[in-house]
Amino acid sequence: MRGKNRRAAIGILIGMMFLLTTFVSPPLYAARYPDPSKAIEFIVPVGVGGGYDLYVRMIVPYLAKELGTKIRIRNEPGGAWLVGLGQIYKAKPDGYTIGIWNPGLLMNDKDILGKVKFDMTTYTYLYRITNEPRVVIVKKDGPIKDFKDLLAKGKSPDFKVRASYAGGTALLDAKLMDSEWGIDTEKIPYKGGSDTRMAVMRGDVHFCVSGLGAAAEVVSSGRLKVILLLDEDPMVKVGEAQKLIKDFPELKSVPIPKDLGLKPLSYNTRSARCIIAPPGLPKDIKATLENALAKVMKNKDLLELGFKTDRPLGVGQKGDDYRDQMKRDKQALMKMKHLIEEL
Repeated sequence: MRGKNRRAAIGILIGMMFLLTTFVSPPLYAARYPDPSKAIEFIVPVGVGGGYDLYVRMIVPYLAKELGTKIRIRNEPGGAWLVGLGQIYKAKPDGYTIGIWNPGLLMNDKDILGKVKFDMTTYTYLYRITNEPRVVIVKKDGPIKDFKDLLAKGKSPDFKVRASYAGGTALLDAKLMDSEWGIDTEKIPYKGGSDTRMAVMRGDVHFCVSGLGAAAEVVSSGRLKVILLLDEDPMVKVGEAQKLIKDFPELKSVPIPKDLGLKPLSYNTRSARCIIAPPGLPKDIKATLENALAKVMKNKDLLELGFKTDRPLGVGQKGDDYRDQMKRDKQALMKMKHLIEEL
């Protein structure tokens, strides 16, 4: 009798253990994100060496340490950012694929130019890391002397201005400069920001638009120069520019559109770099990544590194707030759709 009772008790215990394994394990498994044995893939949709790539390589060691796992950077250039962004969009939303976003890419949305067949505001936006003004760059001894000269030559039938771009905001900047400031440029795609600047340096093209962080590289090269800051505030009032103008005082005299009698471009031309993930990322994983990024963005060593290397990091912005901004920006671009399509 005792043997039967013992066997029955063991049977009940095994049954309870099975139930616990069935109903308790999934939450416990989810709580273990990220799994230290599994690397996170960070997709950079441009080539090695561009501004976006350099920012990613700067923050990844800090993010990996905060998350307690490995992060593998994978550059996927092509299609003016769209190849890499498509891979991020289609990836499994499990937290093991993230990437970086360029706000100018919204013009490719299914409802605007239709170069992608999905709503680009449905990415999971995690955290904005920069809000960097952009600059117009030319060859120092090239045919374009300053931005007034660029405007004049861009309106002349006898001189064809060529602009290099790597997609996203840089292309949108060039298109808006054409439509709103009355110039005409031939636009030539390159793989990344460093490639666009090299094209200007070689004389293959006449100008490009880059993030402010590239200004140090531009001036120190001795072969390029900045001729316009695409912002409403002058260089001396831009927080991200303070170390730059200390190291390169000549940047203080770089004009803004207002100085030349031009209205600011109708779309925000700042490089608002944001870390993203595929649509549908579970809330708990999203929270883990957001919290890690928020902590990283307060790391004094990282902020100092960005300052020293002229890759200034912004004050940060939560993913949901940035998503709402992207939805507003999409509406603004939809109103400009006819202008963008004509260019």
